[in-house]
Amino acid sequence: MIRRGTVLIVDDDPQVTHTFARLLSDAGYAVSTAADADSAIRTLETMKPDAMLLDFRLPEVDGLEFLRQLRTRPAYASTPVAVITGDFLLNETITTALHELGATLYFKPLWRSDLVAVVDRLLSPAPDPAAQRLRLLLVDDCAAERDLYAMVLQPDFTILTASRGDDGVNVATRTRPDAIILDVSMPGLTGWEACARLKTNPDTEHIPVILLTGVEERDLSQHAMAVGASALLRKPCAPDQLRDTVIAATRTDS
Repeated sequence: MIRRGTVLIVDDDPQVTHTFARLLSDAGYAVSTAADADSAIRTLETMKPDAMLLDFRLPEVDGLEFLRQLRTRPAYASTPVAVITGDFLLNETITTALHELGATLYFKPLWRSDLVAVVDRLLSPAPDPAAQRLRLLLVDDCAAERDLYAMVLQPDFTILTASRGDDGVNVATRTRPDAIILDVSMPGLTGWEACARLKTNPDTEHIPVILLTGVEERDLSQHAMAVGASALLRKPCAPDQLRDTVIAATRTDS
């Protein structure tokens, strides 16, 4: 198999490292693993990975401090790094520091296609969306969540919003955005129904739709595919993950 690149996974959970390593190996990547910062440093003495997946909660030295140490080494000053964590409560100071150190942030769990897409994007960064100024429609009945996503995505997209599924369909039909983010659980017209309606309308069927859900149920991915969605993400969703998913969907569906 032709190798697509080398990835170092740093995570103290052996089940995570085993699963991630197997999935990435199956996708054609050469993979090494480390359980803590010290092991990762020793590994870096014998290899130079093309990208790194880094857990935030590591023993002794956390992911942020390890990343700071990594960036002081000239050979790794610009190595692409994705921090993948199950900690949804990282504060703004930490997330800002991670961004300043050149890392992107994603939340666990990541399914196979999501994990491979993360590494693919690390090694082939998406073009700057600000240069294209994509128009993004956010549809969510929760004003707090809608405003939060609008705030964090505003630097990269021109944001349109709607608070109900039927309003979202109307706005999409009228403005033809480049992509749509739909909350699944809304009163009246649900995200599922709104997506299906958009995909059966010739004026909007080409627009990629990303569904967001806080529900943990089986067959959600199959349901999303059935209504024509380009992606399904689970809440809470890291802004980097949402941003990259939108960009990937517009590139795939264009």
